[in-house]
Amino acid sequence: DNNVPKWGSSRFNTRTNLILGIEGEVRTLEFDAETISELMMGREDPKTGVVPPINLSSYGAIEKGVSRKHASIIRKDGSLYLVDHGSANGTFLNGQKLVANQARVLRDGDDIRLGKLEIRITFERVTKKG
Repeated sequence: DNNVPKWGSSRFNTRTNLILGIEGEVRTLEFDAETISELMMGREDPKTGVVPPINLSSYGAIEKGVSRKHASIIRKDGSLYLVDHGSANGTFLNGQKLVANQARVLRDGDDIRLGKLEIRITFERVTKKG
């Protein structure tokens, strides 16, 4: 059936890297699975100097409606989850708006949008060296 969506894997183990491809950017942001417990996405707070682990300030975050503490990617039980923190302009997963503070599973190939900032999620399997 051609109408059935072809979802990527939700499996995310310690031999996987998370790659965030930001719309219009050649450079990607990469994270080793072992370093991920919770990755806050947002923008720098100029008053306090607080910088989230995924600082989107240099990607037009203010203009695109990204909150300072917009959303997080959380690793739990071999999967990654996306959680919106009550952001002003919303967090969207494959076009669907997330309910604040409700975790949704992330899959390889998912598209997320923070306000108007679009990000492609890719899981890259790491091959053992040696």
